[in-house]
Amino acid sequence: MILFIAACETVPVKQETTVWDDPLWQKHYKLLKTFEQYQIKGRIGITHPDDSFSSNFLWQQQEPNHFTFRMYGAFGQTYMILKVQPHLSTLDTGDDEHYEGVDARQLLYGVSGWDIPVSLMQDWIKGLPTGINKSDLRINADGTLQQIKYLDYVVDFVRYDVAELPIAASGDAGDKTIELKMPDKIRIVQNNGAQGENKIVLSIRSWDIAPSGD
Repeated sequence: MILFIAACETVPVKQETTVWDDPLWQKHYKLLKTFEQYQIKGRIGITHPDDSFSSNFLWQQQEPNHFTFRMYGAFGQTYMILKVQPHLSTLDTGDDEHYEGVDARQLLYGVSGWDIPVSLMQDWIKGLPTGINKSDLRINADGTLQQIKYLDYVVDFVRYDVAELPIAASGDAGDKTIELKMPDKIRIVQNNGAQGENKIVLSIRSWDIAPSGD
């Protein structure tokens, strides 16, 4: 089921932070771990020291390291489609060119010149800090993630909105849903030292979360 998120340019005030063992965060964290399949739509803005680009995007996650990332224009024209599987990534451009490689990030960078950490973003998009040291996290008082620091990246979760998480019910009650706060604006900054910063901003318009096991 899809939640459409209204655009809003108001910059939210940062919350007070809490600790890893906070019950609100632990509950939220465990719920994020219950699903792997999701689809999001929105806008992506990419800024490199000497270049910038923005487009619509569609991200469809099937399972870990198995996803599709499409960037496209206002009238639906495809700029590129990146399809990632554990041992092969393919990239097709709007000019009908086809490329293949093992490392999705390197493939995307080699063809487009955009350095996008797509493999890391699988969990970052969800607000899930997989593999991140607890000391490199900031957790909001409401139990959501505020910031991740990882290698030369700083990821800020600027804003959240409510999406619906399907939950299988017992007996004949049918499926139910619960409300879950999901990111609707994420800022990723990579510090390249003397070469400058790479910035990626994801503004998410809709979340579609599949029930666990679908």
